[in-house]
Amino acid sequence: MILDKNNQSGATMMETLGVLTIIIILGVSVIKLVGNIFSMFNQAVVVSQIKDLQKVISERYRFEGNYANLFEDRTPEEVTAFLCDEKMAPFQMCNDGLLFHKSGGEVWIMPVENYDEEGEPFNDYNKYAMTFWSLSDTTCINAAQINWYSQKKSDVYKMVINSGTDKELVVDVPYNMQEGSETFPVPTAEVFKACSNNDDNQIEWIFY
Repeated sequence: MILDKNNQSGATMMETLGVLTIIIILGVSVIKLVGNIFSMFNQAVVVSQIKDLQKVISERYRFEGNYANLFEDRTPEEVTAFLCDEKMAPFQMCNDGLLFHKSGGEVWIMPVENYDEEGEPFNDYNKYAMTFWSLSDTTCINAAQINWYSQKKSDVYKMVINSGTDKELVVDVPYNMQEGSETFPVPTAEVFKACSNNDDNQIEWIFY
């Protein structure tokens, strides 16, 4: 009888440990699932912010013919503050006059530097550069594969992933969709290779 009680007690303890193990495994799985869903949500929001910011800036200055009124007599910090003050940038991205994307990295809007015939630099106000910093590898991959062709014409002139690093990838985007169909969007393998900077990636787009 005593042996039976000991056996029952041991069996009950083993069952309890088994149930606890299952609960722990399920708990870890749920935590991972929630983390993955949150990560995917952040990635989708960042991609949306890229598109929205580009659309608002481009449409605002399209009828002026260039972006001189955005950049002339303004420092880069004043440009971002202006975009926030004028409600051109999504309000969720604005913080004390600076721009940040959903994952917390800075966003820069800059004039594009070009060179005259004598090699002297000047600001080319026919284009502007938008840079998203501190992107995770996965977010970088998704952002780099945005299709910028609209009505068979490209909105983006050039894309640079991780400029100045050993991962740098420069993509010149053909203006006409027919010409760019073989080179843009960038092949997935090239994007994966470029967007592998330990979750600290940057992408610069130069827009018309």
